[in-house]
Amino acid sequence: MIRLLLCGLLCFCTFSAGNEFYRQKASEAEKVYELSDIVSRIVAMLEFDSRNVYEICSEAFKGCERLDCAEFSKITDGDFPSRWKAACEGLFADKEAKKYFFSVGEVLGSFGCESQTERLRSIRESLVARAKKLSESAESKKKLYETLGILSGLAVSIIIV
Repeated sequence: MIRLLLCGLLCFCTFSAGNEFYRQKASEAEKVYELSDIVSRIVAMLEFDSRNVYEICSEAFKGCERLDCAEFSKITDGDFPSRWKAACEGLFADKEAKKYFFSVGEVLGSFGCESQTERLRSIRESLVARAKKLSESAESKKKLYETLGILSGLAVSIIIV
C-alpha cells in the first residue's frame, strides 16, 4: 500500500516538474513581451520628451514586473552602448530576443530622432514576433511536458514496484 502511495506521489511530482518546465518557457515569452513594452516607452519618450539617453534609460525601466532592471537605472554616464550590453547580460535566456534588445543600446543616441524611432519600432516588432513565437511554442508543448512528466513518473514507479 505504501509503495502504491509513493508511486502516485512520484507521478504527481514528475507531472508538476513537466508543468514547471512549461511555466518557465511561458515566462520567457512574457519577459520578451515586457521588453517590447519597454521599447515602446523609449519610442514615446523620444517622440514626446527631450531627454538624453541616460534619462530615457532610467525612466523606461520603471515598473518592470518580470525583469530585474536595476542595472539599467545605474547607466548614468560613460559609453552608453557598452553599458547597455552589460546591463542586458543576465536579463533573460532567449538568445534571439537578447540580440534584438542589445541593438536598442546601439540605436539610442546614435542617430537622429526619426531614425531612432524608426529603428526602435522595427526592433519592437521583432521582439513582439519573437514573444509570440515563444508563447506559441510553449503552449504547443505544454501537453508534451506534462505527459512526459507523468510517463517518466510511471516508468520509475514500475521499476520500483
